Amino acid sequence: MKPDTSIRMSDFSDISVVVQGPVQSFQDREQEPGITQKCLESVRQHLPGSTLILSTWPGQELAGLDYDRLVISEDPGSNVRFFGRDGAPHRFNNNRQIVSTREGLREVTTKYAVKLRSDNYLTGNNFVALQREYPKRTSTHCFLKERVVVSNVFTRQYAKGFRVPFHLSDFFYFGLTEDLRTLWDLDLFEDAQDPIHDNEGALYKSYPPDCTQMFWIKALQKFDTSIHVNELLDRSASRLEQSDLCFANNLVIASPADLGLGLCQKFLGTARISRTKGQCAQWQHWEWQEIYRRYCDPDFPKAPASVKANLFLKRLVHVHPVKLETIVKLYKNRRSSESGGIK
Repeated sequence: MKPDTSIRMSDFSDISVVVQGPVQSFQDREQEPGITQKCLESVRQHLPGSTLILSTWPGQELAGLDYDRLVISEDPGSNVRFFGRDGAPHRFNNNRQIVSTREGLREVTTKYAVKLRSDNYLTGNNFVALQREYPKRTSTHCFLKERVVVSNVFTRQYAKGFRVPFHLSDFFYFGLTEDLRTLWDLDLFEDAQDPIHDNEGALYKSYPPDCTQMFWIKALQKFDTSIHVNELLDRSASRLEQSDLCFANNLVIASPADLGLGLCQKFLGTARISRTKGQCAQWQHWEWQEIYRRYCDPDFPKAPASVKANLFLKRLVHVHPVKLETIVKLYKNRRSSESGGIK
């Protein structure tokens, strides 16, 4: 099967970009000054002819912003997924991201769509070509109509020193509008209510599932209800293989530089995700290509041995030593729980 070349690189009229999130600092979320204007301007520059949809909240200052359509949604507020070991509620913006993304995608009328956070921006449009470069897929775990291109930032292969499944970034998505709606037309998270029964120590042997795991799994369960994780480090061999199959058949995972994605300042410089330790824990584009080759296209070229060795050494220094720290911490948490009460 040959890649679909229906979108020419000079004509992006069949693409809509949903810029979702706050325009300024909102509630408990700080926003880099001017970043949303930079985001919108970058779409005009790198995707000329595309439709630009801004999906945000009431009361945002919109003067001077350039967009084609505006979606204002009622703020669902932060959500409490669980209580910490000290009994304090752990609040997240999961429902806000679902609502602003979902409602923006509902306004899309083009064949293809981009989901872009309002605090990131485009530096190019290579993601359009990437989406068509990997045409082969298997007969199982092939849930989406076409591949969706995502960023490797926070698409983790390792967390706490261990391999983790289904840890997919929520930063950037490009693909068929139908597929993006499938991924983001999700039920909202219900608030945890009981500090005892909904406590982190009572619910999870290791750590709670990451928010990004939960978004991806909620979408995949529309096709296969057996897909789930019990916790962040739910890493049986079968679970990891299931995760790899879903990644290989439905996505293209690439770095911001490969995609044409720019990140706001809080994710750059000395930020954990920007340091070597954070970057080498993420899926690399060539690693995704390796599982594409393994499951979808055996004739796809292998990554050079030198590239594999370089990443192996980095993980040997920066990732694998964290395993011992995690084991010690989990042991202390278990001892604390066994001694009784919320600690």
